[in-house]
Parts: sequence; C-alpha cells; structure tokens
Amino acid sequence: MNPEHPFARAARTVRERRRLLGIHPAELARHMQVSPAVLDALERGDYDPRSLHTVARQMLSHHLNIPLEPLQERSSTAR
Repeated sequence: MNPEHPFARAARTVRERRRLLGIHPAELARHMQVSPAVLDALERGDYDPRSLHTVARQMLSHHLNIPLEPLQERSSTAR
C-alpha cells in the first residue's frame, strides 16, 4: 500500500485493528455484508471506505471497535 494513497489511513486502521483482534477477513466481510474482495481492497487502500453502504460501515466500526470518522474522510495526504 502506497502511504500517499488517499485512503491509506483508513486502510491501515482497518487492517491493523482486524489483525489485532484476530478476526478472519472472511468473517468480517460476512458481518459487513460485502465480499471478501471488497474488504481486501479496503485494507489495501484501493477502495474508498465512504463508498461502503451504511450497514457495512456500521458493522466495521462495531466489530473493530473503531470510530466511523476514519472511514468517512480522505487522508490529509490526499489534499
């Protein structure tokens, strides 16, 4: 993942938190009601987290115990 990518901060937050909690990507994707490919793209910074449907963002926030804010904004390097 390129640290200059506009979604690098959200990607890093999601990936690191999921790993820390020991949640398998397929399990999290199922709870989010998205395909594992979407979660993988999100964790690489290749998917705009703001494009996730509301339930997916809420489930991601709930299961990883992270605030929604990092999932709703671009990284400051993207400006």
